Amino acid sequence: MFLKSFIISCFFVSFIVDAQIKVPHFFSNHMVLQQNEPITIYGLASVGEKIEASFLNETLNTQADSNGNWSVTFKAAKAGGPFEVTLKGNNTITFSDVFVGEVWFCSGQSNMGWRLENSLNGQEELINANYEKIKLFNVPRYMSHTKENNISKSTWETCTSKNAEGFSAVAYFFGRSLYEKYQVPIGLINSSWGGTNIEAWMDTSLFKNNPKHLETISKMKTLDMVNLIKEYSRANKNYGKYLDKEDLGTKSHWETLKTDYSNWETFKLPSLWRDTDLNQTYGVVWVTKEINLEDSEISSDIQLSIGRIDNEDITYINGQLVGESTNKDLDRMYSVPKNLLKAGSNRITIRTKNLGDLGGFRGAESDLYLKTKNRKLSLIGNWHYKIGTPNIDEPPVREHPKNYPSSLFNSMVHPFYGYNIKGIIWYQGESNTNNPEEYATFFPEMINNWRKGWNKEVPFLFVQLANYANQGNKEAAIREAQTSALKLPKTAMVVTMDIGEDANVHFPNKQEVGKRLAMAAQNIAYGDKISKSGPMVKKIKIKKYKITITFDKQLVIKGEAQNINGFLISDDKENFTKATASLINKTTIEVSSKTINNPKYVRYLWEDAPGKVMIYNSANLPAPPFRTDK
Repeated sequence: MFLKSFIISCFFVSFIVDAQIKVPHFFSNHMVLQQNEPITIYGLASVGEKIEASFLNETLNTQADSNGNWSVTFKAAKAGGPFEVTLKGNNTITFSDVFVGEVWFCSGQSNMGWRLENSLNGQEELINANYEKIKLFNVPRYMSHTKENNISKSTWETCTSKNAEGFSAVAYFFGRSLYEKYQVPIGLINSSWGGTNIEAWMDTSLFKNNPKHLETISKMKTLDMVNLIKEYSRANKNYGKYLDKEDLGTKSHWETLKTDYSNWETFKLPSLWRDTDLNQTYGVVWVTKEINLEDSEISSDIQLSIGRIDNEDITYINGQLVGESTNKDLDRMYSVPKNLLKAGSNRITIRTKNLGDLGGFRGAESDLYLKTKNRKLSLIGNWHYKIGTPNIDEPPVREHPKNYPSSLFNSMVHPFYGYNIKGIIWYQGESNTNNPEEYATFFPEMINNWRKGWNKEVPFLFVQLANYANQGNKEAAIREAQTSALKLPKTAMVVTMDIGEDANVHFPNKQEVGKRLAMAAQNIAYGDKISKSGPMVKKIKIKKYKITITFDKQLVIKGEAQNINGFLISDDKENFTKATASLINKTTIEVSSKTINNPKYVRYLWEDAPGKVMIYNSANLPAPPFRTDK
């Protein structure tokens, strides 16, 4: 209890002591308190002020110490509610609609923060997101160079269609599954920030052997961390206005059919700008392409799909606006009115603007097409292009938590160490693909450190990254690094290689992610006899011409059992070739290749996007990727 006592004793150092009782923002109406554990409520008052606290049938009295800090601890309670908590000092605070149940801390980067309404069938899910006994808490996003004991704002809210809008889809589907199973109140704390690396979520103490990070942490003390992002946002917004002002295409109306496109250069789409001949990935780039339509195809509206654009697009057909968006994660699907079309040649022109990210077309080839009532016309291949901003200033240097180790641990994790939780779900890793070996050390260290902060071995459930193509096998390496956490007790890994989309790091099927996390929680946190993971490798035996892999569970093969996808073998650790894989008994698969006589090493799903996943257990959970050549 020492650490929790320390948090309470140094609580609210940023507040000026006055005659009012004050508590952290996460003590509020609609809160969920962890069942079956002592319930501590704490805060600040004037020095020596007497406080009376009441909850359920218990009334406690305490007195603020010489620093104005006070705390009370109620007996453990069983799930139930609604209740009231009353605090009386020189003022009175009453919290209503308080429940006792299960509290889960939900953290990570953009896939954890991905909004409910943007998930699969998101609008329908949002309409139905009404649960009186599921409570939601969004942690405000800001950075700090010191450990905080409170957050800047936010309160608990009841899960309704209105309040669930913008909330984490993964956290919501996870919590909903637990509520439907156990029928106890569920509290979900969403503490996530897109694009963040694991270093931002780690305690400074974990970098004692990392001089580079320690140097940055020291520098942070001289910066206004709270306003750093705000200042960058303003600079970035102004840079966008500057690009609009400098864009030659807008000034000369390159979208009109009067434009001479004959001197425009060509490249292939879809592509990120870094994969083309463009010298810079930021600024405005115009692209255009001619398509031919038949008389019968212009008798009704048609659909234009261009996938995701990094960051912004304005799209025209025959010089007329048909759609635009500033959301880089939106799949653009525009309806083209029939009155804009003509038999024969029609021109698509798209103005793209990138303020400093990757730039270009981020979607898959299958996302780039024109659909008429007669056919689906692929638009992949050569497009003409011209740079609208050839001589421009560089964008402002991006300010982001990934540049500041411990910045989010301090402001978005540490404040909650005094608030009891049941466990943690974690969805992060995409921003650490450049340092997988370091991640393999950092990840278990962070878990142990967080557990120390909560003063107990809380279950820690995490999501392994899904399929994401053309990343130079960096995805495969970080997936392996994530498995380092499994050596710790009360951990589980959810595999998502079968539900992702090769060209979309933010695949929409968050329902299945939440469901699988809930299955892991049932096993690890609640002791139910349910699978927490798919089949795991039990034994590998190397024979001449073949390798046999025995799993710990009976296998379910989705597809042809004598032609299982995803296996690669090698005899030298360097050159891997696709293997023929067959199920030879309920738990064993045999792999071989005609081109390798003495295979020694095997890999499974060891690619960024290895194609169809076929190996499952009876609970419909896929086997995770693995390799034997490390």
